[in-house]
Amino acid sequence: MKPSRKFLSLPIITLHEGQHIGYVKSLILDPKSKSLAALVIDPKGFFKDQRIIPYSKVVSVGDDAITIDKSSQVEKPANLPEILTLIKEKLSIIGTKIVTESGKVLGIADEYYIEPETGKVKEIEISGGKLEGLLNGKARLQADQLVTIGHDVIVAQKGSESGLIVSDKGLSDTFKNIIHSTSHFASETTQNVSQYFKKDKKEVASVDPGEMTAADTEFSDEVMLAGNIDPEQISAENSANDAAPDPEPATDAPEKDIKEV
Repeated sequence: MKPSRKFLSLPIITLHEGQHIGYVKSLILDPKSKSLAALVIDPKGFFKDQRIIPYSKVVSVGDDAITIDKSSQVEKPANLPEILTLIKEKLSIIGTKIVTESGKVLGIADEYYIEPETGKVKEIEISGGKLEGLLNGKARLQADQLVTIGHDVIVAQKGSESGLIVSDKGLSDTFKNIIHSTSHFASETTQNVSQYFKKDKKEVASVDPGEMTAADTEFSDEVMLAGNIDPEQISAENSANDAAPDPEPATDAPEKDIKEV
């Protein structure tokens, strides 16, 4: 499917003559068949007056151009009375309100999508109305749900609101990425915490109570080694300190004998 806006301004090329005869200026819609009836050409100086190409004469609609067989397939509107009538009606899907047969407003048509091979309208993109409050949300309505394409209103079948396909609910890509990243981070955090506690429980369960003293001693040795302290040296120093006699308290120096003269 191709959005209608992608048709506009595409160059039109003839396959037999290899001529560029103009650009697509607008689309003519047939409301009864819900399909494109013709393309209006911006002549690019090739024709002096307005010309149209019946959609049945289109060979292919590509990404960069539209092709037809011959330039002779380009017609004056006056030569095609049925298409001329459609031109005068000036029907347009974009900007038209969509209402169901039961009187429920679905929204406003923002765009419609066309099957390039046949010119059939396949879907209509709508916003507002039923979608109000969805942060500029959009939805698509299948064209087979349409009853009438009118000047003022497009009428959809009763209950067609249940067939609306809501896309993204108006969330921007940035916001969706934030939500995804946050959820992913939270999931990883929960998993890591869970694994940590599982590992901790296993370690606690595997410790023999009789080994706790040895573990404590080993921990003390590691602390002393981390401070460049030799446990044997400390033990020897402590033993020497215990064996050394306590120093005598300091006394006044003895007075010297004074010889009599």
